[in-house]
Amino acid sequence: MTPPDLTDVIKAPCRNCGAQLHFSADKQKLACAHCGNTEDIPFAKTKLVENPLTYRFENQQLSSAPTEEKRLFTCGNCGAKTQVNLDTPTITCAFCGSKNVNPDAQKTRLIEPAGVLPFRISRAGATERFKSWVGSDWLAPSDLKAGAMLDQLHGIYIPYWTFDAQAASDWVGQAGYYYYVPVEVRDANGRVVTQQQRRVRWEYRSGSHSAFYDDVLTMASRQLSAQEGTVQEVSRYEMNDVVDYDPRFLLGWEAEVYSIDLTESAQKAEALIRDREMNACSAELGGDTQQGLQVDTRLTNQTFKHLLLPLWICAYTYNGKLYRFMVNGQTGQVAGQRPKSAWKMALLIGSFILLVALIYWLTQKR
Repeated sequence: MTPPDLTDVIKAPCRNCGAQLHFSADKQKLACAHCGNTEDIPFAKTKLVENPLTYRFENQQLSSAPTEEKRLFTCGNCGAKTQVNLDTPTITCAFCGSKNVNPDAQKTRLIEPAGVLPFRISRAGATERFKSWVGSDWLAPSDLKAGAMLDQLHGIYIPYWTFDAQAASDWVGQAGYYYYVPVEVRDANGRVVTQQQRRVRWEYRSGSHSAFYDDVLTMASRQLSAQEGTVQEVSRYEMNDVVDYDPRFLLGWEAEVYSIDLTESAQKAEALIRDREMNACSAELGGDTQQGLQVDTRLTNQTFKHLLLPLWICAYTYNGKLYRFMVNGQTGQVAGQRPKSAWKMALLIGSFILLVALIYWLTQKR
């Protein structure tokens, strides 16, 4: 495969002044930071097709992708020349700071994005949501909102895989139902008393369950895998807003090429679907308790899409310590780390101890 020439980056010059346009989250258009001109960009949905899940074949090709080759990038804004990785989706010039989009970067991984969910939350919007979130925890220090100093705030498109599958499960198991019988026992003083003891009546049951799983999301960024819990908290996207992939949506933003391939992600999605089927079959089995539940799940009509979804990633400093948080670039949902106030924690624990002591005192007075 002949590597693309990175001098041929996406250029979207302003019709008024010729400066490079960027995609504005506020205006949902291409916008010029110099003269304020805006231009429409189509939010089409004609290419969002599901691909048959032949991931084992695709994975065999990934090893030959030239993801680490270097190519010369010539900045169209200032003319500076720098070396960048072939698969760099967005290129920021180290000299003038302009952001450029490499339209061929996604192709180096063989599976191009089918769609993109454009940013709706701007930098100012992400900052405002951070301020609201950081001071909303009662246990946080009182001066956290004023004292938290934002470090770097990055708006970045994160690679995801989405999977569809039809699941059909057969299940067998035993449902246990509690009942109680009176039993005479001796208490601590040797007196005979009657207690109600619990028993379990077991019933063998079997059945089947089927469901269609649509757009099961798995993140394809290994760099964020250490923070996957936080990412999951902010990954409730409204998928109906996904549009056809157009590299112009990346203008002015950062983007990442997937580092978790289709095979690994598909296996994770399959495990998630099987786990959901297990829970669904358990609910159908019913009972107060269960034992021996066995579920045989078959997946058919498996398909996938590769998408880019928007996320704000940031770190902030409070009292010299670094904390991290994320903002959903579409909905504005926030998740991350917040420090706790030592005196508020002490007050909460002390109040709990006093409450327990009061309950014990009232109990002893009866």
